[in-house]
Amino acid sequence: MTKYLLLDIDDTIAPSMYRGSDAVDIDTWGRGHLSIPKYIVEWVKLFSKKENQSIWWCTDRASETTQIEKQLPLKVEDKLMFTKPPKGVWKKQAAIIQFAEEHPEDTVICADNDCDLMISDKLPDNLHLVTPTGAIKALSKDDLIVIDNLK
Repeated sequence: MTKYLLLDIDDTIAPSMYRGSDAVDIDTWGRGHLSIPKYIVEWVKLFSKKENQSIWWCTDRASETTQIEKQLPLKVEDKLMFTKPPKGVWKKQAAIIQFAEEHPEDTVICADNDCDLMISDKLPDNLHLVTPTGAIKALSKDDLIVIDNLK
């Protein structure tokens, strides 16, 4: 059994315009400011190294994912693609549900500040949503503990 973490960037691991003293700045080739709090960087690095755990980007910010992977460095398996949604369904939600359905024996966790946009009565049982609760508009240390404890 594998624990998959579908990970968003903006306002999930990288708070908007974050400039805290613990900020890990990411070079975005002039596409705007992007910083990740150090406690999230360290946690993501540890999560990605554990056996039977896998991180997948769940964002439309493809160039930033490449930069994050190069600069930190992180072990990320792949990127979730948001294509061909069913009519009337948010394409990101459709991709997340499809991923969870393709991995029925595994735990799938979506960490995204937009989790509240998902229609909850249509979610697979193995899919867990984690909405950031941090005061800085990012995953809090408590959120990271929740993700670690999900099975």
